[in-house]
Amino acid sequence: MVESASISQLYERLKAMEWHALFHMFYLEPVVFVLIFSHVLSGTVMRNQIIYQTCTVSFQYNVSDCEQLDDKNAGPNIHAIETEIQSYVAEMFLSRTLIESIIPAVCGLFIGSWSDKYGRKPLLVISMIGFAGSALITTIICALSGNYAINPWWYTLAALPHSLLGGMCVFSVAGMCFLSDITDIKTRPYRMVFLELLVFIGLSSGTFLSSYVYAATNAAITQGISASCLIAATIFIIIWMPESLHIRLAEDAKAEAEQAAGQCEDATIEKPAKTTTNDLNLDQSKKQTEPEPEPAVGLFSTTHLKDMFKTCLEPREYNAREIIWLVTLAMFMTIFVVDGVMTVMYLYVRQQFHWSVREFTFFETISQLVSMLGALIGFLLLRKVFGLSVVTLALLSLCSDVFSNLIRGFATLPWHMYLSIVFGVFRSIGGPMCSTIVSNIVPASDLGKIFSIKNVMQSFAPFVAAPLYTLIYQHSLAVCPGLFNFLNALLYLIAFIAIGCVLRFKLKHKQHYAKILK
Repeated sequence: MVESASISQLYERLKAMEWHALFHMFYLEPVVFVLIFSHVLSGTVMRNQIIYQTCTVSFQYNVSDCEQLDDKNAGPNIHAIETEIQSYVAEMFLSRTLIESIIPAVCGLFIGSWSDKYGRKPLLVISMIGFAGSALITTIICALSGNYAINPWWYTLAALPHSLLGGMCVFSVAGMCFLSDITDIKTRPYRMVFLELLVFIGLSSGTFLSSYVYAATNAAITQGISASCLIAATIFIIIWMPESLHIRLAEDAKAEAEQAAGQCEDATIEKPAKTTTNDLNLDQSKKQTEPEPEPAVGLFSTTHLKDMFKTCLEPREYNAREIIWLVTLAMFMTIFVVDGVMTVMYLYVRQQFHWSVREFTFFETISQLVSMLGALIGFLLLRKVFGLSVVTLALLSLCSDVFSNLIRGFATLPWHMYLSIVFGVFRSIGGPMCSTIVSNIVPASDLGKIFSIKNVMQSFAPFVAAPLYTLIYQHSLAVCPGLFNFLNALLYLIAFIAIGCVLRFKLKHKQHYAKILK
């Protein structure tokens, strides 16, 4: 009886949930899924293709030897070739990372304030055109390499279109602002977690299908599929996605009008208002002194720069400014690790465990599936059943990252890498929880500027992360290739301490943050 009552109660709760509000303006999530899926579908394949072309074109080894580079049963001479080529390829990956970061970092200084005035959709369209253009150029280069000896450095130059048009920095700022515009404090955490789940579905499905598509076709066709997906997503945004900024502004204006009307009604009930000549003169003087609409300014106007820094540095009540910067620091540390690991992880597993493309993509698929399961358990079970706050869940995520990377640092056998996945089960809930913290304590009119400064810091991260991780990997390649994992653990520990300080401020102002950071 008790079990049936609890099931019926759960059914009634799900039935009463406002699903139309939860999935209102469901436009961004499919685009994010396609973007992530297309990147990972061809990412590992193209890294493998670059290694192969470096071996045959740049170093001019025999094709038969270069085809055995990912064979764990190959002889010592093949492993020596692999070690020699990896140092060169690491520099190539580093150069591409820097190209993808320079201009987006500069754009990030202006786009936040610009989007708060002129909208989110133009930035989404521009950034997606860049992604589609780079993918199309890479497809053409890869197709030509089947008949001609093309230097692999051309793949690095293919990153210019999406770099010049803002890259992931512009897309993420506009995307997070779009999501914040169409949600409220109640529905925002659900949409953040759901977006994160779609990201991991895109990652897991892309990595799982990558090796099979590559085995059934070739690198050029795999890259062509990715380019087609990005072109379709760009067309979807242009034709169907609406602008979200005016929706948010209209809702805010409506809420302010209702609040003002309620205050006027209360004032009328308490004491009837009497209109005097002085009141009329005062109203006329107010109308005359009302500020005129601000003139339109360009994207790279210094006005946007001033607005961004003013918004991010201005004092706020209840240590809100400190919380914003501490969360930004934690997210910066996370993206710093991601940018650094992205440069060397595939090289590391090839060197340490001699994994093939299929073995690496299988590992990545399992990693994403476990992370997705951790996000579901972490948010639905720990938050809904045990009532853990968004700050506590962020701490749990970072703690999970610390232990996961320590295990990877000590890994000597392939199963150790899978053990690190188990310890990192909650790592995926950190990003949504940190974004929720910021969006809940910042007004909608300032969200673009706040997310902009966060993404600027994240865009500058590769300038340090990529060279640092490449340097560490090159110098530890012969002794301890996984040394960079210990640096990961240290940076995640710093992020854990930063969120711990946020928890302290929350407890200090417990009454104010009871609902905001629930």
